[in-house]
Amino acid sequence: MLRYLRILAIADIHSPRYLHLFIASLSKVEPPVDLMILAGDAIDRGKVEAFKPVLEALNKIRRNTESPIIAVFGNEEYFDKEKEFYKLYPEVVWLNDSQHKLELHGVKLCIVGSRGILQKPTAWQSKHIPGIHDLYRRRLIVLRDLLRECRNYGITILVTHYASSFATIYGEPPMIYSYLGYPFIESLQNDEKPYLAIHGHAHNSKRLRAFVNGVEVHNVALPARRDLTLIDLAIESKELRPRVLQEKRRRTLFDYSAQ
Repeated sequence: MLRYLRILAIADIHSPRYLHLFIASLSKVEPPVDLMILAGDAIDRGKVEAFKPVLEALNKIRRNTESPIIAVFGNEEYFDKEKEFYKLYPEVVWLNDSQHKLELHGVKLCIVGSRGILQKPTAWQSKHIPGIHDLYRRRLIVLRDLLRECRNYGITILVTHYASSFATIYGEPPMIYSYLGYPFIESLQNDEKPYLAIHGHAHNSKRLRAFVNGVEVHNVALPARRDLTLIDLAIESKELRPRVLQEKRRRTLFDYSAQ
């Protein structure tokens, strides 16, 4: 017997820039949706008020349900604006180098969320964010610890804005890979691996789904997909062992295996 969890995931709405595309994509979704994940850059250039129409659109899908909305910050949700997001949008679970444990349809989930890590800070970050190299080094340790803890609770999902694998930024110029993310999934030990990893940030990727080091990785950047992502997660009730049953998509994706 199988249980199913439907996950809606998206990143890089950059509201108001891609708001119309987001709403058009969302209008095609048939409820129910069990979990909604926003993987950063929901708004453009720190415009906190631009998140309101994003949330309103999601709430239309959530009506008559209690589907959680889990979100992480991206580089467009500026550090000094974080408290405003917490205050204005308390119905969203904001993860910021933190985890959230929940139970859906009897299935325990533990979600680890973060902006993520860049292999090399951008020139702007190096100039304007003191200690950025140390920040990424510390974050690497924190995320590993959170993942290990989560695995003791239930099915683990990692959500970052920056790419957590280089496999799912294929199509971007190779010389900028290190500024788009970090091969984090590739480096994980068995006791650290999530079941799913979801990220955004790479707008021009052509390979949006990959199986990397035993982990299903999805790049859910709206500009890359021109659509949102729906993942049907099948839970085998006998062992509570998850597997991705199907990823709903309206354009061709490329599967890629990396060791």
